[in-house]
Amino acid sequence: MLIIKTLELAQASVLLQDIATAEDGSSWDVVSDDDLILGTEDDYVLVKEEDVADAIACFMVTYLSSLEQTKDVSPDQLQKALSTMFSVKKRKGKLRRAWEGSKVIYNVASWSATAIGIYQNPVILTIASKAFWVSCKAISKLV
Repeated sequence: MLIIKTLELAQASVLLQDIATAEDGSSWDVVSDDDLILGTEDDYVLVKEEDVADAIACFMVTYLSSLEQTKDVSPDQLQKALSTMFSVKKRKGKLRRAWEGSKVIYNVASWSATAIGIYQNPVILTIASKAFWVSCKAISKLV
């Protein structure tokens, strides 16, 4: 846990340094392969995803090796701490599950009320059934 807390503090300090140095007039432009013209020298540096991943890994190794707390930690423990820190949480929290459950209940209630309203009015039922069959015929002609 000490390693994760130290990494979180390091992340916060790096973010503060980035905010302080972001006002030096430099800017970042995201370009695709279609935007690139071979042979142009417009003071651009093309950074690929692999370069970013390598830079992050290099930074993490350099920073962790400079910490006194990590000198006596095994590489396996460091790798485990880093993987838990950067892992995506797959399990949903109680609030998220409650929210998604309430959306399902709302949708079921809404469709049920619509179906009951259509079934109770014969004119709307006739129009809705004709529209449904015309849609089915149109889709079957497309397929």
